Amino acid sequence: MECNIEDNAAFGSISRGRLEETKVPDRFDGEYTEQHSTDIESLEMAFRFATTALPPEKKTGLAYTISMWSRPFVLAHRIPVFKRVWLYVAMMAVYAFAVDWIADRVITTHLFKEFGSVSSMGIILGLLLVFRTNSAYERWWEGRKLWGQLVNDSRNICLKIRALDTIRPSEKVRFGELIISFSYALKHHLRDTIPSRPLPGVGPLSDSEVRNIPLHVAAKIYDLLLQWRRDGHVDTIMSMQLDGHALQLMNIQGSCERIKNSPIAISYRAFMRQGIALNLLAMPWYLSQEFSIWWLLPLIMISTYFLIGIELIAEDVEDPFGYDGDDLPLDNICAGIKDTVSQILKVRDDRKFTRSMEMPRFDILKSDGPVNPKSSGTSMKAMDPVKNPDSK
Repeated sequence: MECNIEDNAAFGSISRGRLEETKVPDRFDGEYTEQHSTDIESLEMAFRFATTALPPEKKTGLAYTISMWSRPFVLAHRIPVFKRVWLYVAMMAVYAFAVDWIADRVITTHLFKEFGSVSSMGIILGLLLVFRTNSAYERWWEGRKLWGQLVNDSRNICLKIRALDTIRPSEKVRFGELIISFSYALKHHLRDTIPSRPLPGVGPLSDSEVRNIPLHVAAKIYDLLLQWRRDGHVDTIMSMQLDGHALQLMNIQGSCERIKNSPIAISYRAFMRQGIALNLLAMPWYLSQEFSIWWLLPLIMISTYFLIGIELIAEDVEDPFGYDGDDLPLDNICAGIKDTVSQILKVRDDRKFTRSMEMPRFDILKSDGPVNPKSSGTSMKAMDPVKNPDSK
């Protein structure tokens, strides 16, 4: 114990001696103090500037609340499903007029006194509609997650390729073009369209390759990775990491094809539409005995709007890869992949991978302006607009 105490004391004296030897001379204290204070002031200015750059606070108040809840009614004509459902509402209004006239003048009213009991069937129909909508939305959301995974894998594999100094810049650019071309090829494959010009990095396609263009592009990506592996540009560990990202390209395509080629059962869809049609056709007959025509019309039109509208929405979103307003914004997602990959691997911006209108998407329930393209990866450029929204 005494030896340990003496050793600690000796070590302490040595440490103090070293500290005294390494102590900064007094003539430098003022300079260090001044430099330290200058750094503190710079940091304070930086934090103040960062604070002013924060996004604006969320709007609140009665006026904003009223505007938010009135917007779906004021801008109803801009809702995608409204363009299709208003015709059904107009037809049901005419039908309700005819039923009211017939019930008052042709058929005796006692025949419809018990019709009110069938209104309980609306509860069962509502439950079936909820299941129908949830099933369709699950397909839409799964498609969105798959395309989000494609964005992430495209970025990750390009970042790893850029970090490899053994690969020539021209080959990196070629690889980036293939990654971008895969996203556009997958978009056309899911929409059953064919590019009107050769995709960059891919070249002309034969008749057999046109049937599945994403598969052909993925094969070229694998060939390029295998060539780098044989030439010694990529080691075994990095090759396994790159292969994991390339593998996801085919997994994403297969999952998207499963959604597209496996719609909801025809019998179930037919049964739902039969139930909606019969319920709407019977509704004016028993409501006309309880309400006048001026109360009957709003009830019939509102019921038609929601029942038909929910079915049309489910029909649109169950195939999320089309052109409808409620479908996935594949053009914008592909444009986001193009912008990101071009930034990582220095692909030329003037390479045209599509002739579609790459316009910002609007959310009419939030604001009148476009969604911020920088935050969503949306390109603001419109290149060669044509009549077909997805032609190349």
